[in-house]
Amino acid sequence: MTDASPQLTYVRDLGEHYDSRQQHARAATAGREKRVAHGAYLAETAWAGLDARQRYLVRIRAVAETRRNRQVLSHWSAAAIHGLPSIGEWPWKVHTTIGPTSGGRSRNDVVKHSLTLGDTDVVEVDGLLLTSVARTTLDMATIGSFVDAVTIVDGALHVDRFGRRPPLTTREELRELWMRRMPFRGHARAADVIGFAETRADSPLESVSRVNMRLIGCPRPLLQSRFFDYQGFIGETDFDWPEFSLLGEADGDVKYLDPDSRHGRTADEVVRDEKVREDRLRALPRSVTRWGWAIGSNPRALRRHLLAAGLPMGIRW
Repeated sequence: MTDASPQLTYVRDLGEHYDSRQQHARAATAGREKRVAHGAYLAETAWAGLDARQRYLVRIRAVAETRRNRQVLSHWSAAAIHGLPSIGEWPWKVHTTIGPTSGGRSRNDVVKHSLTLGDTDVVEVDGLLLTSVARTTLDMATIGSFVDAVTIVDGALHVDRFGRRPPLTTREELRELWMRRMPFRGHARAADVIGFAETRADSPLESVSRVNMRLIGCPRPLLQSRFFDYQGFIGETDFDWPEFSLLGEADGDVKYLDPDSRHGRTADEVVRDEKVREDRLRALPRSVTRWGWAIGSNPRALRRHLLAAGLPMGIRW
């Protein structure tokens, strides 16, 4: 898995020690342990120290390890293991894919998707079977909302301009897989998502904002334009409307709060550097408008915000 899993206690490993099993059940009732899945427990202190995605990863591991047969994890569960982004809450249930003739139904801990899988659609990660990145993103493009699907596919296609990691998949790979699977339920919607997705979207907020820009019909922006002045390179901007001399920055909390994103700087230093960067951009001259999740995730709020910044609306992308 992409994150190290905390040590789970499995009831199966306790053998016939009835008292030990009862001790874990009582500890869960008392709040000292978390019952992560049927027959799997984790110390509450360890559970409390995990973020939402890490909790879901532990949940996936617990469910997978307590099944009689190996499951092929898919959809949301495979997306979490592959490190794909989510803009909402991670689910509690674990998603698997079984063959169309395998039988069985979704219950309790597991959602079963009855779909055909090719030989190259399944990979193994840390002892768990799951759908490949390409198959996972294509599956996710057929379910949920359009904005969820675009965010996930943007994350899978993302090309890191600093060269820290290659993209998880490519548009060509997704289109080839799309053709091989035809016909399948949701194929038209999946094609729209693949065509709309971008390799240059840097964050989920950028993906969400771009989906809502298409919805409200503002002019289509350029992504990650590079700017220079007499001092040299200024930076890349999230959105650029050159014909309106307007730049847009979608500021999520991760830029200021996540240590990896700060690159050794404090939050105050990030704010200072952003101000210097924005002053240099305005001197080009360019207008700069910023928004966070409250505006970017709300089409009406984003429309008002971009109208005030000088953009027209009602344009069909």
